[in-house]
Amino acid sequence: MRPRLMPVLAPRLALPLLTCLFLASLLPLGAGPGHAQTTTPTVELRPERILPEGIDYDPQIPTPASVLGFEVGERHVRHDQLVAYMRRLAEASPRVTLTEQGRTHEKRPLLYLTISSPANLARVDDLRQQHRELSEPDSPVTPVPDLSGQPVVVWLGYSIHGNEASGANASLLVAYHFAAARDPETARLLDDAVILLDPSLNPDGLGRFAQWANMYRGERAVADPNHREHREGWPNGRTNHYWFDLNRDWLLLQHPESRARVATLQSWRPNVVADFHEMGSDGTYFFQPGVPSRKNPLTPDENVTLTQAIARHHAKALDALGRLYYTEETFDDFYYGKGSTYPDVQGSVGILFEQASARGHRQETVHGVLDFRFAISNQFTTSLSTVAGAVESREALLGYQARFYRDALAEARRSSTAAFLFGTADDPARTYRLAEILLAHGIELRELSEPVEIDGRRFEPGHAYAVPLEQRQHRLARALFETLTTFEDTTFYDVSTWTLPLAFGFSRATLDKRRADALGDVVADLEPPRGTLEAGDNPVAWAFEWSGYYAPRVLARILEAGGTARVATRPFEADTAVGRKSFGYGTVVVQATHQGVSPDALREVMETAAREDGVDLHALSSGLTPGGIDLGSPSLRPVTLPKTLLVIGEGVSTYRAGEMWHLLDHRFGMEVTLVPRDDLGGVDLDRYSHVILVDGDFRPWGDEVKEALDRWLRRGGTLVATERAAGWVEREILGRERGEAEPATPGANGERPLRAAYADYDRDRGAQLVSGSIFQVELDLTHPLAYGYRSEKLPVFRTSTHLLAPSGDPYENVALYSPSPLLSGYASEENIERVRGTAAVLTHRHGGGVVVLLADNPTFRGYWYGTQKLVLNSLFFAPVIQRTSPPETWFE
Repeated sequence: MRPRLMPVLAPRLALPLLTCLFLASLLPLGAGPGHAQTTTPTVELRPERILPEGIDYDPQIPTPASVLGFEVGERHVRHDQLVAYMRRLAEASPRVTLTEQGRTHEKRPLLYLTISSPANLARVDDLRQQHRELSEPDSPVTPVPDLSGQPVVVWLGYSIHGNEASGANASLLVAYHFAAARDPETARLLDDAVILLDPSLNPDGLGRFAQWANMYRGERAVADPNHREHREGWPNGRTNHYWFDLNRDWLLLQHPESRARVATLQSWRPNVVADFHEMGSDGTYFFQPGVPSRKNPLTPDENVTLTQAIARHHAKALDALGRLYYTEETFDDFYYGKGSTYPDVQGSVGILFEQASARGHRQETVHGVLDFRFAISNQFTTSLSTVAGAVESREALLGYQARFYRDALAEARRSSTAAFLFGTADDPARTYRLAEILLAHGIELRELSEPVEIDGRRFEPGHAYAVPLEQRQHRLARALFETLTTFEDTTFYDVSTWTLPLAFGFSRATLDKRRADALGDVVADLEPPRGTLEAGDNPVAWAFEWSGYYAPRVLARILEAGGTARVATRPFEADTAVGRKSFGYGTVVVQATHQGVSPDALREVMETAAREDGVDLHALSSGLTPGGIDLGSPSLRPVTLPKTLLVIGEGVSTYRAGEMWHLLDHRFGMEVTLVPRDDLGGVDLDRYSHVILVDGDFRPWGDEVKEALDRWLRRGGTLVATERAAGWVEREILGRERGEAEPATPGANGERPLRAAYADYDRDRGAQLVSGSIFQVELDLTHPLAYGYRSEKLPVFRTSTHLLAPSGDPYENVALYSPSPLLSGYASEENIERVRGTAAVLTHRHGGGVVVLLADNPTFRGYWYGTQKLVLNSLFFAPVIQRTSPPETWFE
C-alpha cells in the first residue's frame, strides 16, 4: 500500500506558525477596535525567490520583467502583457514556438506555446503524428509499440477561472524557465517531453480581474480582507465574457475558448493535463488524486496509480520549500466536463491544482499573510514537478494511453449494442449542433443506410446519426450518451449527469448489433442545415413552422426589418407552391403585402433566414385554406418584437444571467437591456415588454419596486422568472404560498432523529440535494409556451429542491413533472416523491400582463437546447395567452 500524501509542515516553518496560532487562540474573538489583526498569525507567506537557485539562465532570452516592466507578482499581469511576453519569448528561444488557436468573445488571442528541445521541435509534426498513433487502436502500430524514443506530451493550462490568477502569472516564469534554463536536468526534460503551455484559458475573465486588482492596489499592498481589492464586484473575473464557467464547458463546447483548446488537445492527445486553479484564501495547496470514492466508473484504476506517482514529485518539491498541501479530499473526478477530468476519458491523466488565493496582492489568512508571489511560487513549483513526474513515468504513461484505447475497443466488441442513435426531422438544427460537438471530440459518427424504428421512434437517413460503439472514443461516447441513476457516493462536486441527447431534447435510442447493417458511411464533415424559401407565383403569405430551433431568429429578423407576422393558435392546412401541407400550433404566417417593408426587402430577409437559420418558408397560394383556420382568422394572433430587460447584478446568479444573455444576444441576435438589480427602481419599465428574473435573491426589493412591477404587469408587461426568482414572484407578486420542499430527514420511517453524527453531515446533506439531475416533464402541446414541441415528454435539468405548486387553474399548468420523473443523475427517493406532479412551467394572467414561472433553469450552461424554446416562446407568445379559469361545473 502506498503511503498517503498527507499535509506536510516543514520544521523551519512549523515553530513560528504554531506559536502564532497558539498565541492568537488565547485572545478573545472580536477583541475590539485595533485588535482584529490578532486573530491572524504574523507569519508572512512570501517566497524569497520563485525561480530555483543555482540555475544558469541564458541572458539572450528576455525575462518577464524586461518586457512587463515589473517583477512577476508585483502587479497582476494583463492579458495583452502576457501575450506580448510570450511572443517575445517565442521569437528569442529555439525551444519555443507559438500558436494562436482562436479568439475569445472579446477577440483576445488564445495562444499556446510548444516547448521542447530544438531537435524535437525540428520534427514536431512527425512526433505529433507518431504520438497520435498510440491512441488509434486500429493503426499500423504494433499492439505493444516501441516507446523508448517517444517523448511524453504534457499540457499545462492556467487560470481557466480568470480571478484565480496565480496560474496565469506563474505561466510567465514557467515558460521563461524552460526557454532559458541551461542546466542538464532541464535539457533532459526537454529531450523527453513536449510541453504544450496555455498561459491563459480565460483571457476575458483574466483581463477583468487584473484591472480590478491593479486598480485598487496602492503603493503599499493592503492585506486586510475588507479592502476593496479583495472584494471583487459583480460579475467577477471567474467567468468569461458571457459569465460562463469555462471549466464546465470542456464537454459542452459552447464557447470559442473551449472549442479552441479541445481542438488542440484532440490534435495532440497529451499524456498529462495539468489544470491550475485557486481556492479559498484560508486553504493551503491541493493536488490530485481526489476523493477516492468519487472517480467516474469509466476511468480505469491505473489512471489513479499514475496520478499518485506524479503526486510524489509534487510532494517532494513542496516539502523542500516547507509548503502545506493535501490530497484525496474535497475535489473529485466524476464530471468529465472539467479540465482535470476531461483528460481522464481520453487516455490521459488529468491533474487538478488548487492554490489558496490572495485574491489580490496580499491577504490575511488563518495561516498568515498570503503574498501573491507565494501563490505564484507554488504554481510554478508544481508546474515543474508535473513535467518531471511525467518524464519519470514516460513509458508508463505512453503505454497506458495505448492500452486505454485498445481496451475500450475490446469493451465495445463485447457489448451487444452497435450504436447510439439521435436526431429528428422536425429540427435539423438541433441535430446538427449535437453532431458538431461529437465530431469536435473526435467521436466517430455514421449515417444511416436505412430507416430504423426503435420503441416507436423512427430515425430517418439524412435526419439522424449513429454513434458506433466500436471506435477509439468508445468510453467518451458512453459518457455522453448513457444515463445513470445509481451511485457509490451521493456527494458531487459538480453535476451528477450530463446526457447530451436528453439535453438536446432527443430520446436516446440504442441499436442492437443484430441490426448493425443499418450503419452507413462515416461522417467526414458536417454542413449546417439550409432551409428553403419557396418560389410561388404571387403567394398571399409565407408560413414557417416553429419546431426549428432557429425559428425565433427567423421571426426576429422579419420583425426587425419592419415586417409583421402572426402566430397560429389553431392548426390548419394550406396549399403551398409544392402541394398541400398541414401546419401545427405555433406556425408563423407572414403576409406578402401590406407590410412595413418592400416585398423585395422582405424576400431578401427571408432568403437570408432560410439560408442561415435552416428553416423552410412555405409560399401559401390562398387565404382560404382547405382545412382548419383561414389566414384571416382571429386565431392567427399578431406577434411583436420583444423589448427585453434582464435583471443582473449583486444578488443575481452570475451564471444564470450570463446563460440568458448568451442565449438571447449571441445565439438569437436579440437586443437585451442589462439592468442591475439595485437599479431597477429607477427604471421606466414601460420601455420594456418583458422583464426576466433568473435565479437570485430579490428580497432586498422594497414595496416600491414590487408595486412598480405589479403596475407594469397589469398594464400588459410579461414577467419571466426562473428557479428561486419564480418562487419570489409567486409569493411577492401573485400572493401565493411557495411550494418549496422541506429538508428531508435522515431518520427511519420519516422520523426526525434526536441526534445525528456530525461527521456524517456532508454525506447526509449531499444525499438530499438534487445534484444536477435530468427529470422529465409532460407538456401541454396546445399551449403557446409549448409551441414548436412535438413530444409531450420533455427532459429538463434540475439543480435544486425548490418546487412550484400546480395552479388551481389547470389551463395555467403548461408542464408538470411526470409520475416517474428521474431520467438520469442522482436524486433521493424523498426528492423524487416530492417533485412528481408538481409544476415545471406555469403561466398566469395578471391584469393585462402575463407571469411565466419556470421551476428549473432552461438555459443551463448554454447546451440545454431542448428547453431553450421555453424562453423564446415566453418572449414572443406570452401576449397571446388568454385569461382562463376552470368551469364551475368541475367543482360541483
